[in-house]
Amino acid sequence: SGLGTPSGGRVHQLWLMRPNENPRSLGLFDGDTPLVADGLDPNSTSLAVTVEPHGGSQQPTTSPVVQLALETVGFGE
Repeated sequence: SGLGTPSGGRVHQLWLMRPNENPRSLGLFDGDTPLVADGLDPNSTSLAVTVEPHGGSQQPTTSPVVQLALETVGFGE
């Protein structure tokens, strides 16, 4: 929460970042409705939020407004 609403009909999009792979979209934010970050694996390094055109993008078109490092994905270990 707290990102606000982008202007000009743009949207916030959540991305899963992994080394040597293209970012993978995890979906578009709809207000303060939570998104579930699925598909994480031990190679996942961060989650990033970008501002994208209405409907989202296939790949990020702007620098992240927020990026959260994932120190480890333990899968219950």
